[in-house]
Amino acid sequence: MAVRARGKDRFPRVQFHGELQAPPGFDSLITVGISRNGPIAVWSSKGGEAELHARYEQPPGGASFPRTVPRTAPVAAIAAYAGSGVVPATVVQIGALPVAYPYVDVLADGSFLVVGARCGWKESGPELNALAIDHNGQIFRRGCLGDGIAHLQVAEDGTIWAGYFDEGVFGNLGWGGPGPAPLGAGGIAAWSPDFEKIGELDPGEGLVSDCYALNVGSVEVLACPYTGFPVVRIQGQQERVIPTSGVSGPAGIIASGDQVGLIGTYRDPSLLITGAIQDGAYRESERANLWAPDGAPLPMGQVRCRGSVAHFFAGRKWYSVDLESATVA
Repeated sequence: MAVRARGKDRFPRVQFHGELQAPPGFDSLITVGISRNGPIAVWSSKGGEAELHARYEQPPGGASFPRTVPRTAPVAAIAAYAGSGVVPATVVQIGALPVAYPYVDVLADGSFLVVGARCGWKESGPELNALAIDHNGQIFRRGCLGDGIAHLQVAEDGTIWAGYFDEGVFGNLGWGGPGPAPLGAGGIAAWSPDFEKIGELDPGEGLVSDCYALNVGSVEVLACPYTGFPVVRIQGQQERVIPTSGVSGPAGIIASGDQVGLIGTYRDPSLLITGAIQDGAYRESERANLWAPDGAPLPMGQVRCRGSVAHFFAGRKWYSVDLESATVA
C-alpha cells in the first residue's frame, strides 16, 4: 500500500455498501454498531434524538455535560441489518428508551443489548444503564456496566465486552468518591449476559487510561489504549501487550492473524497503518489514506471494527475496508 498522491489512482480498497434505510416512522439515526451478523442501529425522531443526546450546564450558563438519562424517555426503534444489506431485516420498537448516548448490539440469545455511555452513582445505588430488550420491544433485564463506556461489543460466546474512556477508568459522577471504585477501572471489562462482571484488565497495572479502539473478533479481543497506544491482544484469561511506535489516537483496530491495521491518528483520521506482530513488537509496513471508491476523501463518522474489517458510518452512509483485501488498486 502507498499513500495516495495527487495525480495517482492508488489507494486501499474501500467498499461502499449504501445508505442504511430507516424504519418507517423514524428519521434520526442515534447510533450504529456492527453485530456478528451485520449493522445494528438505534433510530428515533428528531425530538427523540435531542433527548438521547441531551446535555446540561453546570452551573447554568457554565460548562456543558452529557445527561446520563433523557429527561423524557423517547420512542425508539432497533433495526438489525443482515449481512451487507441496507434494508432492515428486523425492526423492534421501544416505547420509551431510558438511557442516553446508547450503544447497541445483539445478545447470544437473539435479544438486543442497549447500553448508555454514561452512568451516575448515587447513595440509592447506581443508575442501570444496561438493557436487555426482547423482540416485542420490552425491557426484560436491567443492570449496570458503569460509567464512561467508549466501546461495546458482544462476542460469539455471549460475553459482553466494554472499553472505557478516562472518566470511566478514574471516576466521575459519584464513582470513585463518594461511591465505589469505577466499574471500568481496568479500562476493559468482560460481562455476562446477566450483567455480572466476569473479567477485566488489572486496574493496578494501569495499562488503559482511555480505550481508544476495541475489536471483539472470533478468536481474540484487540485494543489500542492511551497511553502509549500499544496493541493489546486478549485471549481467554491472558493478554499480550505489543508496543508500537509513532501511533497516536487511533479510532479503530483490525487484524488477520498477526497482521494488524490501525485506523486513524489525531491529525489524520483517514490514515490506515498496517504492520505485523513479530518477535513481540509491532513492525509497521505501510501507511495509506483511505478514500471512497469514487476517489473522494472517505467521510469519517462512527468507526466500528470486527475481526479484519473496519466499518465507517458517516451519517447513514456505510463504508468498510477489510485488512485481508486492502491491497492497493
